[in-house]
Amino acid sequence: MDFKHIRFGLAFAMLAILFGGLMGLGFGCCEDSFKDKFKEDATSALKEKYNGDQNKADKVSAKSWVYMKRAHLHSQTMGVISIVLSLIAAGLAFPPLLQTYISLMSGLGSIGYGLFWFLAGFLAPGMGSTGIAKETVGLVAQVSAGSFFIAVVGLFCMLGYKVFIQKISPHK
Repeated sequence: MDFKHIRFGLAFAMLAILFGGLMGLGFGCCEDSFKDKFKEDATSALKEKYNGDQNKADKVSAKSWVYMKRAHLHSQTMGVISIVLSLIAAGLAFPPLLQTYISLMSGLGSIGYGLFWFLAGFLAPGMGSTGIAKETVGLVAQVSAGSFFIAVVGLFCMLGYKVFIQKISPHK
């Protein structure tokens, strides 16, 4: 198998897995630090963003922790899926440009989508809303999820072509 066309996509996918893994390790040692940071940011914005409503601030802080877990899980899962997509594209000898696109788009999508949840989680308490935080970094989610989805569709189309349409040449 030739890895030269998928090497950059594999690198991004591995970074996504590493990012998600480091987050998981961070949760194990420092979960309270994450939660305390969210509470501090919400407290700093309590008067201005939450109109003094501690209950609202607590809800946003709690939801920020959920976003951290989403970042962790999406990064790792999408990173692994990206590696599988890349290896299928290379292993079935898709055209080199298609190998590169599938690998790169899925790899960038895997790191970008996890990063989206990470950023939204950290921004939300200080902004007073998870919705506003998601809107602020929404372009990251759209580009990441879109590129990942295009890679998946591209792989399935090419796989369908290879399996059901392409003529098999007889071996001599």
